[in-house]
Amino acid sequence: MNRLRRFVVLGLTLAAGLIAPAARAAPPETGTPGELRVAYRTDDKPVSFLQDGQPAGLLIDFTNAIAARLGLRVTYVSTTFAAMVPAVRNHQYDTAAFGVLVTPERQAVVNFTTAIGYGQAQLVSRKSAPLAKLDDAGGKTVAVTTGSALIPLLQQIAPKVTIKQFPNIASSINALVAGQIDGLFTGIATAERVVEQHPGLEATQTVESGINAMPVAKDRPELLAALDRAIAATMKDGTYTRLFAKWNPPTMAIPERLFSDYPGMPRPAAR
Repeated sequence: MNRLRRFVVLGLTLAAGLIAPAARAAPPETGTPGELRVAYRTDDKPVSFLQDGQPAGLLIDFTNAIAARLGLRVTYVSTTFAAMVPAVRNHQYDTAAFGVLVTPERQAVVNFTTAIGYGQAQLVSRKSAPLAKLDDAGGKTVAVTTGSALIPLLQQIAPKVTIKQFPNIASSINALVAGQIDGLFTGIATAERVVEQHPGLEATQTVESGINAMPVAKDRPELLAALDRAIAATMKDGTYTRLFAKWNPPTMAIPERLFSDYPGMPRPAAR
């Protein structure tokens, strides 16, 4: 084939789009090649919970979207809040679909991705014995989930409150309804659901609790960087905005700081 003919053939090939596209980046290294092993909670609706025998919720759908971008299949394993961070550190899980607050104590154990939310916590009590504010609840007993970063926050803002730890939200609600405790301190989305399902309860004071992010073992910087890139892309393409609207009531709003963290992230349509 002469030189002119080679150029003609190459030009026709390019025009027809027959040259193979660049290879997709290899998935990041995880505990099991090709798999993202993710811890989740079964009782933290609408964030991470069990529905019809399957993991469901805002952060489950969000994690699925992130994993798809990275070319990874997801395996979910239920665990408790208290056990999650040490298990990520020890590679039992690659990360967690939890509303995990970033604290100095946790940063000493694991690394964290960029923000996937900004936490707010709310006080819930019985209408028949309401607690308006935490700093007025001295001598009262307030429930918090075991291992939650809300425990030191509550100790800081309401040192006279007695904290009683429960393994999950369901057991906390049962104790509150039965009058065994005076209040429940939990994430705002969970608080809204609890009040909706239990007419005898009400939510009062709201407290900003900090940044939510995904934990990653300190010796996996490549996975951390890959998750950060996928989180940014999934924020900016509107996936998070759509999922937030899917899993939260119209009264819940995306924290404003997320729009600053991810410029170009679309705002939700009016509901």
